[in-house]
Amino acid sequence: MNKNREYADEELIKLIRQSNERAFRGRKERLRLLLSKEDKRRFPAEALAKEYYEEARLCWYIGAFVATILMSHLTLEETLRSHYRRAKGVGGRLSKHKKVDEATFNELIDQALGGGFISSNQARALHKLRRLRNPYQHTQDMRKTGRSLQELRRDRDFFVQTKKISAPALLGVSAENEARQAISIGASLFPAISRQVWGFK
Repeated sequence: MNKNREYADEELIKLIRQSNERAFRGRKERLRLLLSKEDKRRFPAEALAKEYYEEARLCWYIGAFVATILMSHLTLEETLRSHYRRAKGVGGRLSKHKKVDEATFNELIDQALGGGFISSNQARALHKLRRLRNPYQHTQDMRKTGRSLQELRRDRDFFVQTKKISAPALLGVSAENEARQAISIGASLFPAISRQVWGFK
């Protein structure tokens, strides 16, 4: 079999149609969720954060679940970071010891909460998103054996993360469910925090 063979346009179109048919039901339900969470009011937003948000939505719609989680996180981290870049200036400091661009998402959330910029409910949701993202972004070697199912679900090891994607029934938790939570948080908080950034209610 020639791995480098050229595909005719008709063959490519047929493959696309087959893929679309298989994915239709899932995409329909994912689009339904996006539309149910959509904030219909207009809001200003930083260009980069807005692009991340649109990509998070697209990832969810097409079923790229890990990418949905990571892009949802990037959306809100960039929203907070850009707020502090404007407030503190380019190269500004979030605190005496930390530049805005060096701050972790956790530090940005805590600063925003401590400064009264976001509510405690918003901070809780942002921390939840951070916890959803961490295992995928900071995957580690396998840990000790004999862990409880509860411990496995929270673990960051590569085996657990792989099973969330390829065999979620084994753990009772899936990348899809975590992506659903992440996009729901993003769809709720991105418009709200963006309005707060620009002084709109």
